[in-house]
Parts: sequence; C-alpha cells; structure tokens
Amino acid sequence: MDVLDIFRDAPNARAVPAGEPVFRRGEPGDVMYVVLEGLIEVSIDGHPVERLEPGSIFGEMALVDASPRSADAIAAVDSSLAPVDQAWFVYMIKRSPQFGLHVMSVMANRLRRYMTNA
Repeated sequence: MDVLDIFRDAPNARAVPAGEPVFRRGEPGDVMYVVLEGLIEVSIDGHPVERLEPGSIFGEMALVDASPRSADAIAAVDSSLAPVDQAWFVYMIKRSPQFGLHVMSVMANRLRRYMTNA
C-alpha cells in the first residue's frame, strides 16, 4: 500500500523544522503521523530505534490504546507530516480496509523487531 499517495495532498499537513520534536516519550498522544517529506528519527532513552522516510507512519499506538508516547520522535531534517486523528483513522479504515491492515502490519513488524533485539 502506498500511504504517501493517499496522504500526499493532506490539507492539514504540518511543517516540522529540523531538530524539533514531533513528540516526546511519556507525552499523551491522540494522533499518528504520515511522513510526507523529510526524515524523522525515533529513539528511546537516547538510543535510535528507527529512521522514518516519506510514506512511513508513526505514533499509531496512540490511536489504538490511548497510552502515553513510548518514544521520542524528532525531525532530523525539515519535514512535513500529515497528522491522522482517530476520526480520520476510522474513516480511512472504512474507506480502505487495506489501510487498517497496513497499520497493523507496521505495528507487528516493529514489535517483532523489538522482541528480536531485546
């Protein structure tokens, strides 16, 4: 699934300058993000865990379980993100069940990598 094609023209895109946090570990979260442009670095306790390029999604756990953010996400370069709140997330799943499967696949792959590296 090409998530970038779906969100490329998102009317609510948010510019994030290099070095600015998108969110910090422990903060409440109610949106996930799609990277439209740039690069987002995700880290836990200062240890890099993932570098996210255009088309990547992150912060999706906030929509699923309403728990605080589990990592820091910081723009490595000037970036553009499409925020996806719960209402839009539900709409997208109804419109394209494949989108829901894609999000679950991303979560499963991240969990699998974490369990393998733990």
